[in-house]
Amino acid sequence: MASVVKITPVLCAALCAAASYYVAPHLSPAGALRGVLASLGAAACISGFLQTLLLGRTFLFRVKDGDWAIADWAIADCIRIAQMYVIAAAIGFFMGFTSGRPFPANTGLPPSNIKGIYGVMQDDPRILANERGTRGMGTIAMRRTRGVNATEASASGAVSVFFPEDAIPRLKAFGRGGEVYLEGDFLTDAAHASLFRARAVHIVHSAPKIERFRTGLRLTIAERFSRYRWGGLALALLFGIKDSLDSTLSRQYQAAGCSHVLALSGIHLAIVSAVIAFFLRKPLGLKAAALAGAAFIVGYILLVGDTPSLNRSAIMYLLGTAMLLFSLPNNTLSILGMAFIIQIIMQPASGTSLSFILSYLALAGILALSEPVYAIFRGKLPDFLGQSLAASIAAFLATAGVSAAFFGVIKPFGIIAGLVVVPLTTVFMLGSMLALVLAFTAPAALTWVDAALSFFYQGLERMVSWAAIPPGVKAHPIPVMLASLAIIALVFGVQYLRMRFCLRDVRAPRAAERMSHAAA
Repeated sequence: MASVVKITPVLCAALCAAASYYVAPHLSPAGALRGVLASLGAAACISGFLQTLLLGRTFLFRVKDGDWAIADWAIADCIRIAQMYVIAAAIGFFMGFTSGRPFPANTGLPPSNIKGIYGVMQDDPRILANERGTRGMGTIAMRRTRGVNATEASASGAVSVFFPEDAIPRLKAFGRGGEVYLEGDFLTDAAHASLFRARAVHIVHSAPKIERFRTGLRLTIAERFSRYRWGGLALALLFGIKDSLDSTLSRQYQAAGCSHVLALSGIHLAIVSAVIAFFLRKPLGLKAAALAGAAFIVGYILLVGDTPSLNRSAIMYLLGTAMLLFSLPNNTLSILGMAFIIQIIMQPASGTSLSFILSYLALAGILALSEPVYAIFRGKLPDFLGQSLAASIAAFLATAGVSAAFFGVIKPFGIIAGLVVVPLTTVFMLGSMLALVLAFTAPAALTWVDAALSFFYQGLERMVSWAAIPPGVKAHPIPVMLASLAIIALVFGVQYLRMRFCLRDVRAPRAAERMSHAAA
């Protein structure tokens, strides 16, 4: 029997934080203050009502001799629980509004007069190739700006920068964390300047030692893998380095509706953590293995660089480890809600990225919907296929509206394509991890792994190309979102009816037993 999705106080706070986080930037400061006050009042009225409605049987009733009966403590306990949810909702609304107020970049000078910026590299430069040529892109934390008359002013905030092609090798070798001076112009003269096109790049100060070590390790790994045909895909899957990735294969993944597989996310971190747990759980024990896995994941994030979806998965793993160590209740949806709150507090700007939104929606859909969807297929399909199909459908329903809003198309065939492409890519990733270990420990043995990965890579290329043939469906986000919500409501309705029938089947024998006792 499918379980009920329980709205815990943490999840309630996260939902309220999400609602206010995405509303706050569209309000003036005065409007935001009114929104906070109105939200607190709404939380006081709505949260208690929803909890009584959704979880009323848990708190208002108890089972006596197989029947539901009014509990003596129902009113007092319901008031106490309603207060807890009101507090959680109020905290969530407050954190969402405060985190949702963006801090725009302060250029110090009018953007139209700025001809250069000093700043610190915040990430590894990415290579962008299109019909207009090749260029790099990265993020700079501004320190100072220089104007047309050599005037300088203090600046703050992050700005995205397009680098010229000839500067990319130096920037990649220079790495994250160093200071640069960029000559160029802002692409907009709006008050919130965010894009800068650099004509020349000057290295001012080198990065800290730990960042130089990280950059050197990334370059070494990239150099050893780039000599193999499958190396570009392996680097993309393991480290998010897409410079050597075949552009045709990348487009085919996107056309198949599986582009999320190439973006470092929870899938990749789950594979890495599963491999760690497999090798460490038996010799170290569960808790020690969890601690070792947490330390490894922190180091992995430092190596590959932080992305919103990868950070979400890492935060959830660390929260799960803490709950395991302290023997706390482990509710995955609540952990997802806690991760959302932590992430928008630590990285307020990350919540507006598409990868962040899709990552949270997809996992929330899988956690809440996959079990009731799987109940529909139970007995009609093999378990492994039914569970995979249910997870794929749940993720699609949760993200279809956002995908239609950002891309103008949805790819329903991605539900089926993911059943084949994702497992094959996972096996390829495991083989790439073995190749990485052999590259540093036993290079001679890498010849055999190279042959196997090359053969598997060719098959994966062919499979992805077939999956990319069915076209996407052009769609407006509002109808897609309404249709998704209607299907989700239908799934939960079917789940509710199944639970009612199961409860009736349990109560009927008990009622018959009581009648037989009474007759006797």
